[in-house]
Parts: sequence; structure tokens; C-alpha cells
Amino acid sequence: MFKHIVLKLSLLALVVSAGCSDMKLQTDADYDASVLDPRVDMTAWEWIETRPDLFSKFMAAVEMAGMKEYYTQTGHPYTFLVLTDTAMNNFVGSQNVSSLEECSAESVRNLLLYHIVDGVYSSYGDLPVEPIFVLTLRRGEQGLMTMLTRKNPWMADAGKIVVNDTGSNGSSPMRLAVSSNIIPTNGVVHVFENYCYYKK
Repeated sequence: MFKHIVLKLSLLALVVSAGCSDMKLQTDADYDASVLDPRVDMTAWEWIETRPDLFSKFMAAVEMAGMKEYYTQTGHPYTFLVLTDTAMNNFVGSQNVSSLEECSAESVRNLLLYHIVDGVYSSYGDLPVEPIFVLTLRRGEQGLMTMLTRKNPWMADAGKIVVNDTGSNGSSPMRLAVSSNIIPTNGVVHVFENYCYYKK
């Protein structure tokens, strides 16, 4: 069997080399370099509304907590940690209820306050590779959060935003953005598939 496989591989190599012997290397080509623009010409809320398939429960939570104004205003830049429906389902499950509507308005508001950071923190020079503490809108100890960006080009998650990197903020669970550095007119958006929280 081994001889049979070696024979087939030898024949394949012979065919490939024979077919490629007349091919010449390309010496030049027209190339128009371009960079993907992360800016979106809309507010964070308008951008969130473009994906109801991902953010319907998050939008319902924002409405429930009466916090839509943060996402629509343009007078102050924020870093918005936007949660997918999967993340919202995880939050609802942690409250020992079966739907968002059964959650207390206070718990939903506290969740959202923790997911809005004062100022702009993106991978475009705003965040270092070491965790730094940032100021969330949830005040006090429960509002403690660290952020960093992965910059090592050899890592699969280079450029990703990390919240509460392991060991940087008590026992808080580490969360990696699944999409990041979306720049609306009122700050920056990072998307998470699990909700963030502080744990002592």
C-alpha cells in the first residue's frame, strides 16, 4: 500500500512539474492599495439598528432602561460595548429568569452602564497592549473595567479588543470582542457575544 501511495505522489509531482515548466514568473502588476474605512456616517444607535438580526434584544434592553439617548447623542464620545442576542440571552439566564422583560429595570440599567465607557478606546492608538483601567458609566467598585488591544501580529486575535484580561481586574471574566473598531459619529463600537462584568 505504501508503494502504491508513493507511486501516485511521484506521478502527481511529475505531472505538476511538466505542466509548470513553460510558465514564466509575473514581473509586474497593477495594484491599487486601499484600507478599509472603519468610519460609519451614523450614530451608534443607527448602526445598531442596521443589524436587528444580531441586536434586537440589546435594543430592547436599551429602550427598557431608558438609555437610548446615550447612543443617539453626538455631543460626547463614548466607547459602546454592544451585546449580541447571544450575550443578552446569557445575561437573562444569569438573572434566573426566562426573558428580558422579567429582569429588573435596575439590573438591565446596570448592565448597560457597565457597557458604556467614557471616551474613545479603539485599536487605532487609543489602547495599549497592557491592560488599563477605564471609566465606565457604572460608578463604584462594580464599574471597574480594564481594556487592552492585541497587537502581536503572530496572534490570531491581533487587533482585537480585550475587556478584563485574565488577572487584570480581580476575578472578572475575560471577554474578547467579536467585531471591533467600528467608528460611528459619536464614539467607537465593539461587539461582544458575552456580557462583561466585574467580579472581586
